[in-house]
Amino acid sequence: MTRIPSPITRSTTWRSPTRLEHWLHHLLDGRCRFCAARSPWDPLCAGCREDLPWITAACRRCGLPLASGANECAGCLSHPPPFDRTRALWTYTDGVDRLIRAFKLREDFSAGRLLTSLAASAMRQRNTPCYAPLLPMPLHPARYRQRGFNQSALIASWLGPPVVKRLVQRQRNTPPQRGLDADARRRNLAGAFRLRCPPPRSVVLVDDVLTTGASLAALANCLRAAGTERIEVIVLARAI
Repeated sequence: MTRIPSPITRSTTWRSPTRLEHWLHHLLDGRCRFCAARSPWDPLCAGCREDLPWITAACRRCGLPLASGANECAGCLSHPPPFDRTRALWTYTDGVDRLIRAFKLREDFSAGRLLTSLAASAMRQRNTPCYAPLLPMPLHPARYRQRGFNQSALIASWLGPPVVKRLVQRQRNTPPQRGLDADARRRNLAGAFRLRCPPPRSVVLVDDVLTTGASLAALANCLRAAGTERIEVIVLARAI
């Protein structure tokens, strides 16, 4: 596994640490990000890695954790989403949520890189590779300028397979989805996406967290309308 440094402790006047500062911090400290035990060769000790909220059995359509033996949840059986399969590595709990928020909201790229590395390793072990190009959830240009990066695009680039660029434009700067219920999220995303060119026949959508699936469904519907036949989803975490 790639060695990924721990974050530097932040103050009220925090600035994004440089890569050199991250590397020096890990070299001098070398502690597990969760329990602070000595872990000089890995940002998570073996115990904390095992204790992550791994999803081992889930609905194949939406990634919702299920009892072993079930293939689809009741919601997907009655109202299937416009994507064929979802792979979610963890539930959005127990430390994974903190790492994703640090990555997304505080520019802690080492947290995102750590989770993506663990996700890629787990998919290799489960023999579930990606056979289609990756399409990260696009950001509206105004949101991109505000945040400075697209966390979904970084996750896709770190996963490694070919990444589709400039295929989809987010043409509406929709309000944040946090705090909205499923119906409000769907209304919020109506007409949000526009294709720049014909899409591939198969594609894998990439995002950080799947909550209600409204954003991914809106993007998938846009692709389906233009002829995409198979759509899969990879997310780091699934909200439950």
